[in-house]
Parts: sequence; C-alpha cells; structure tokens
Amino acid sequence: MLLDARPSVVTPVLARTGFWWPFAACVGLAFLSLLLPSTPTYDPWAWIIWGREITQFDLLTTSGPSWKPLPILFTTPFALFGDAAPYLWLVVARAGTLGGLVVAYRLGTRLGGPAAGVIGAAALALAPWTVRNAALGNSEGLLVLCVLWACDRHLDGHRGQAFALAIAAGMLRPEAWPFLLLYAAWLLWQDRGRWWWIGLGLLSLPAAWLLPEKWGSGSFWRAAERAQQPNANSPAFADSPTLAILGDAIEMLPLYVLIGLVAAVVVGLARAVPVGRGAPALGLAGLAAGWIILVAAMTEAGYAGNQRYLVAPAALLCVLGGVGISWAAGALAIRAGEHGRTVVAAIGGATIALIITGAASGLPNTLRGIGYQVKIADQLEGAIEAGGGADRLKACGHLYTNAYTVPLVAWTIGVHTNDVGFRPEFPAAILRVAHVRDQRPRPLPKRLPNGRVVARSGEWTIALACGPS
Repeated sequence: MLLDARPSVVTPVLARTGFWWPFAACVGLAFLSLLLPSTPTYDPWAWIIWGREITQFDLLTTSGPSWKPLPILFTTPFALFGDAAPYLWLVVARAGTLGGLVVAYRLGTRLGGPAAGVIGAAALALAPWTVRNAALGNSEGLLVLCVLWACDRHLDGHRGQAFALAIAAGMLRPEAWPFLLLYAAWLLWQDRGRWWWIGLGLLSLPAAWLLPEKWGSGSFWRAAERAQQPNANSPAFADSPTLAILGDAIEMLPLYVLIGLVAAVVVGLARAVPVGRGAPALGLAGLAAGWIILVAAMTEAGYAGNQRYLVAPAALLCVLGGVGISWAAGALAIRAGEHGRTVVAAIGGATIALIITGAASGLPNTLRGIGYQVKIADQLEGAIEAGGGADRLKACGHLYTNAYTVPLVAWTIGVHTNDVGFRPEFPAAILRVAHVRDQRPRPLPKRLPNGRVVARSGEWTIALACGPS
C-alpha cells in the first residue's frame, strides 16, 4: 500500500522514549482545562442525556442529533457520576483533541522532520474549528486522533492496532466506512488468517449504529434519516453542493498550509522528495482527497454536508502542509549551497509569521463565541430557579426553548429531549435565549394565553402560559 514505510528509514519521534506518556499528559491537561469555565454544546448534551437514559433503561432517540456509538461508550458509565457526567465527557473530548496533536506532530516528523511536525501540529491546534470542537466537547478531536493514529500505527507495522483505530473512527463518522472496508480487504489479502477479528470488527459497526437506534426510536435508520434533514445554511442547498464542499475544505485551512500543500506537489514533481517519505505522504493525501470527494457525493445526494464532516481530511492536510514546507525548505537549501541556512531561516520566519497572523485573526472571535456558550449554560439553572423551579415549569405544560438549546434544557431539568420543543403550543413554559452571541433571541409569541414573563436572569427569559387558551 502507498502508506507502507519502513521504520528503519524514518524513525518516529518518541519511539525510544515511549508513546503512552504523552497521552497520559493529554488526559491530565484535559482535567486541568476544567478549571476554566466549560460546557458541552448541542450534540454532546444529547449523548450525555442518552447515556443517562441507557442507565435508566429508558433510551429515547427520536429527537436531537444523529446517533454516534463511540461517545455513548463513555457517556453511559459517566452517567453513574450524576452531575459530573458532562465534565467527564469534556475531559475525553479534550484529551482526544490533544492526543490528535501529538500524533500530528509524530506523523509530520516522520515525513518531513521535526519542523514539519511542529508546523502541522500548530496548524491543527490553532484552527478555530479545533479550538471550538475541543472546548465544547464535540467528537471531532477524537475522530482526528483515531484517523491519524491509525495511519501512524500502520506505518509502524501494527496492522491490528491500525484496524482497531479505524473501527473507532467508523464509530464516529460513516464516511470512514468505505476506507475501512478497503483496508480490511487489503489486510485479508495479506493474511487470510486475520478473517475472524476483521469480521468481528466490521460486524460491530452495524450493531453499534443500528441496534441502539432501534431501541431508542423504533427505527434502524433514524440516524440516516436525521442526516438527510440539513439546516437551511447547509451546502446541500447550494447551487453546486460539490463546489460548496470544496470551498469549505479550503476555508478550513490556513494560508501557510495551502502554501505547504502546493510546495509538496512542486517538490514531488521535481523528484526532490526525501527517500522513503513520498509514498506515505501520497497515501495520506489520497485518503484526504477521497474523504472530501465522498462528503461531496453524499451532499449531492441530500446529506447535510456540514463543515465538521471535513475535519478528518483537513487534519491530514494540515500535517501534509507542514511536510510540504519542510520539503521545500530542504530542497531550496541544497540549491542555495552555502546560503542554505539563510534560506531555511527565512522560510521558518515567514511560516512563524503566518502562523501568528492566522491565529490572531481567527481565534479571538471563536473564543468569544465559546465564552457565550459557557455563559448561557451557567446561567440556565439560576434562570430556572428564578422562574419557580423545574417542577413548576414541568407542571405548567410543554417546555420550549431555542432549537439549539433543547438538549441543554432537557439535561438541566431532567427530562427527555423529546419533552422540550422549540415551537410553542399552549399551555407552555418558554425558556427564551439567543444561542449565538450578538444575536437577538427569537421573540416570545405576541399572545401568551393567560401567560406572563415570570423571570429574567442573565441572557434567559422565562415565560409561563399555564392556563387554557
């Protein structure tokens, strides 16, 4: 396979000092991150609720996001810790993101030296989508870890570990399945004695995706049906969904990564790629390109095509961008002769300047948005108490809130997500808030039958219309 590389040619960084201690450090840092104001966002709240419902043998998945098996493997045992469950999930999501940075560095170093590893990991770490997903507990950081680590394990010759990590990726995104099947076929072609554990791994995917959905919604295909209900701003509604997906993929990458990718192509065409590193890099590029093409095809077929579906290939391209810059610097240094060090220093300085500029332009707004999400989550419990308490709100009638805060309200009040709507029907208890910073909240109904605003607390307004219309 294109990803094959001999460890004797490119010795991975950390190989001699151990590979597990950085991941232990990632877990420790993830726990320390909870000292900062923290909250999950929409999808993670749903997974946390579903974990609680599984422990209560009362799973209901007919509303909310699509089912994802891997997060539930964590949120179900976490539910036994009560109010700590959301924070335990945040530790897992953030540790996964940090682990992905470790593997990005490792892969970049393997293919282009330490400088390539630093550039690729920095590009991934400072991407607004990485910061937002990690801070709010989305699963994309875990996905990046699984995909990059599977590639790394394969390059080290640990095929079983690579396959297991690919299965884990398949528990997070269905786009991983075609590549997983191709890898399984290659593994069987190499050694048919592997059939039993490959078969068990592949059978675990439909079981983990479909059986819980049948239990929770009554339909094996609820997750697929949910994925075909895109939001109004989805690329699925663009004149050309494929071009919209390609535009999103490019938008996710900082300028220096795009420059590095072009440089990698130029160096490759000039046949100046360091020995033993071209084939693995080409394999990673093929995986990234294939993933983007698959997302585009699915979006053309009516699936949502959200930008977060492109996180895995974007991470691969961040690594390859760092590799391309390193390759180009090496090739130019050789041509420059005695001025080679000056050339390398100039390229390094320009790259650092672009990294700093990109972070300064993209991160502040992302951090402000995260801060707002934390604020409304922190204010909700006080707003409920100001409105008379959870029991009073539930006794009033139907519960309603902003569409994107439904799982947050459901967790805080202790009900199913199905018990919280976003289009009021009376009698009703309305928990009104703007989900996005600097956005006006959806106005209360002009006519509240026998109702009134009973509390204003922070960003929240609580209105009750408990009587008959």
